[in-house]
Amino acid sequence: MAKNINSASRLFKILEQAPSRANNMSTINAWAEILDVSENHPHRRVVVVGELIHAMHRELEYATTGLATANFSKSLYDKAFSQIENALSPMLFPNSWDHVKQYLTPEVLTALAFCSEILPDEEAQISTEENSSIRIKVEELRTILNETDIPLRLRSLIQHHIKLIETALAEYPIVGAKVLREAARTALGEMIEAKDEIAVAKNSSAVATLGSVWKTVNQAADVALKAEKIAQLGQRACDTLNGIL
Repeated sequence: MAKNINSASRLFKILEQAPSRANNMSTINAWAEILDVSENHPHRRVVVVGELIHAMHRELEYATTGLATANFSKSLYDKAFSQIENALSPMLFPNSWDHVKQYLTPEVLTALAFCSEILPDEEAQISTEENSSIRIKVEELRTILNETDIPLRLRSLIQHHIKLIETALAEYPIVGAKVLREAARTALGEMIEAKDEIAVAKNSSAVATLGSVWKTVNQAADVALKAEKIAQLGQRACDTLNGIL
């Protein structure tokens, strides 16, 4: 287990899986396995993988910024990070996996591991149980939505929130708990705008379950995000949600 949890440690945990994939495997399929992408439609699979690779690029930039702020000598990590950037290039998608693996050498991964210990500890790990709880509640919400008659705009809102949470969970191993917080903030803003439609159906099981899902997401993010734990931003969001729902 990584000593610190930060952008570099999350990238390392993902990239250390690269050597175990066969050289002749397609790059898209290899990334899909590593990033736990379940989409089977070939075109949509490429889109989902591309979005997650983009998230990895952002985390690499965050790690670079963090190391610069820490006055860590650029010469000690710059070459390794350039190699990682090459490995994450979407231009390699049509190629076999060996084109990616050539950049992720043991030396590159070791440099990334060192960087993860230099950067500060950003958050606590969300437990498997908490992650599973959110997924179960999302599936429950999806089922209830399919069986409940509610206004079209509210149905569309809840469907979008299901997508928000599923996307956040997919990005969580890359981005960390801040992606859950960002999704919750987006959802809260949308619910404030749609509060009249929500009020009409506030006694429906779909609305009640929606509130339960976001409460679980906010609580998980509050525990994980150490920097925000004192402020308890998730609890504040839950209080606002209670007023709406």
